[in-house]
Amino acid sequence: MKLTVLGGAGMRTPQLIQGLFKHPDLHLTEVTLFDTDEDRLLVMGELSKYLVQQHDASFKLTFTSDIREAVKDAEFIYSAIRVGQEESRVLDERVALKHGVIGQETTGPGGFSMALRTIPVMIEYSKIIHEVAPNACLLNFTNPSGLLAQALNTYGYHDKVIGICDAHAGIKNALGKYLRVPHTSLQATYFGLNHLGWVPSVIVNGEDKLPEILENYEALSRTSHIFSFFDPDLIRNIGMLPNEYLYYFYYHDQAVKNIQETNETRGEQIVKLGRPLLERLYNHVKQGDIQRAWDDYKQTMEERNNTYMSRETSGNVHNVYEKEEKIEITYEEEGYEGLALNIIKSIKYNKQQVLTLNIPNNGTIEGLKKDDVIEAPCLVNENGYFPLAVGEVPDVAMSLIKPVKTYERLTVEAAITGDYDTALKALTVHPLVPSYTIAKAILDEYLEVHQQHLPQFTREEQKVK
Repeated sequence: MKLTVLGGAGMRTPQLIQGLFKHPDLHLTEVTLFDTDEDRLLVMGELSKYLVQQHDASFKLTFTSDIREAVKDAEFIYSAIRVGQEESRVLDERVALKHGVIGQETTGPGGFSMALRTIPVMIEYSKIIHEVAPNACLLNFTNPSGLLAQALNTYGYHDKVIGICDAHAGIKNALGKYLRVPHTSLQATYFGLNHLGWVPSVIVNGEDKLPEILENYEALSRTSHIFSFFDPDLIRNIGMLPNEYLYYFYYHDQAVKNIQETNETRGEQIVKLGRPLLERLYNHVKQGDIQRAWDDYKQTMEERNNTYMSRETSGNVHNVYEKEEKIEITYEEEGYEGLALNIIKSIKYNKQQVLTLNIPNNGTIEGLKKDDVIEAPCLVNENGYFPLAVGEVPDVAMSLIKPVKTYERLTVEAAITGDYDTALKALTVHPLVPSYTIAKAILDEYLEVHQQHLPQFTREEQKVK
């Protein structure tokens, strides 16, 4: 079986390759890394080949900048591309922050800008995949994942597309740790959109533990960083557990204030760590010292992971990590590769599992359109995925879901058509953008700073507007 990785020059690719070694039951014969950045691809490709050789893996690893060669004969294609690299992410963040709005890469204007750059590229890739590998399953992890899944399901050429995000697995593992039960003995129900979801019940041995968890939320927040961002009174008032990205909605002003006070965005953090690392890795690879490259990579990536969301939450993540207790229970696989590999096992080898995916609604959540892409638990097996019905959701959640979904549909349309008015409408309706005036200012600046990545928006049209 061949697995292809789009965006194979990404910083997390070696972690994906490492994850594959834990799954000999996948029976992989080839893994191909694809990227348009040939210098980065050389570094990550050689580092990945070194890991494959060190572990005496059963599959061969290749890398190429030819998309058709990359996807040919692939059964599964994993997408994690980044148009404009990390430097474009910094621009996304800084433009939004200048107007007092969070610029996070999946939520709000930052996700909007990244979607405008990325959707046309992924639509073109989907056309090539349909031509060259019509039976392949495309697993999209490219951010903003929900918007990309919406675009690929609405305008893409390839039929077998699943949007993935490991946030729910993180929630489930945190709850298992707190309740001291293995992940196989716990079911955390879930509904919403990507990075905009809630857990309305936590079932263990047929009993809903959510009331007990809400009552003792302070204890839960001490054992897991993803719940430490929220005030217990807020969570008890909502009556559900939040996806960690709801922090940007419930504490938008605080998130902006924290970033402005530290004077460094997450993108700037990553560039500061990543660019020097890439230069060092390139030199190590050029000199043939791959072991030194691997040691350098591991140390820097650990530092990067330990600072996740630290700017937005004023450093709370690092403090909680230090306090986390080690408990010997089994966890559901998370991270870059975990969910994707579970999907492959379910579809390829009929390992029936309930996994949380980004898929078309088709009546799963009442009040949304049939083709609206949602995030919900699905039964996955060799016949595909089958969403578990959610039904009616509380108004406190739907009051955010509906405007964000409207924004998503408009953003996808704008990315495809290059229509300025549609793009402006998308930003204007987003709950995190306070006014039409600010929406227009942000949009105009994005079109200027990302001009090379937004050919669908012509300069002539911008001048007219």
